[in-house]
Amino acid sequence: MNIILVITIILLIAMLVAISKFRTEKLSVKQKNWWLIAHVLFVIIYFSGLFGTLLLTSIATTIIHDRELIYAAHLFSKYCDWFLIIPGAFGSLITGVWLSLRTQWGLIKYNWIIVKTLGNIGAILYGATLMRIWFDQTVDLSSSGQMNPLQNPAYLHSRELLIIGTIISLGILISLVVISYFKPFGKRKNHFAANQNIIK
Repeated sequence: MNIILVITIILLIAMLVAISKFRTEKLSVKQKNWWLIAHVLFVIIYFSGLFGTLLLTSIATTIIHDRELIYAAHLFSKYCDWFLIIPGAFGSLITGVWLSLRTQWGLIKYNWIIVKTLGNIGAILYGATLMRIWFDQTVDLSSSGQMNPLQNPAYLHSRELLIIGTIISLGILISLVVISYFKPFGKRKNHFAANQNIIK
């Protein structure tokens, strides 16, 4: 599954690059603003899913003791993943790459854009591997058997990993937002042009 996801992401970015090659004109100010609004909305959706997951797994499942309600909290946190986190992550990746390609920024001209793109891809892969396991385990362990999940060490361990994983995901996303705002790391040096100057 991870290989398929990596191939899908590579093909998606390659397709956006190919389309941008045929459309050489840059986005107008109005178009850029609409794409930027879409990008910000996808980031908000992404944040909402992560905050919803954190709220349901860290607070709801610790203050309630009814097995059915604990199961429902984990089921809804999984829905947060399906309908908020995944669309938000892919939407922000697509709109971010498209904005980079169709504006003066470019996809590989600036180090901060490269870091943001790789960070977003890394967050998607992290979510599709470890987070997916913890989402599934907490749902399964809170719904099976007669034992209350709060008395099941396996469930408590999976819940703890899911909470830690969600906090890590939030940390990655906050870092990407900070990078987007401050634009650190500067512009990449054009090594080809530097070599040409040396030859001259």
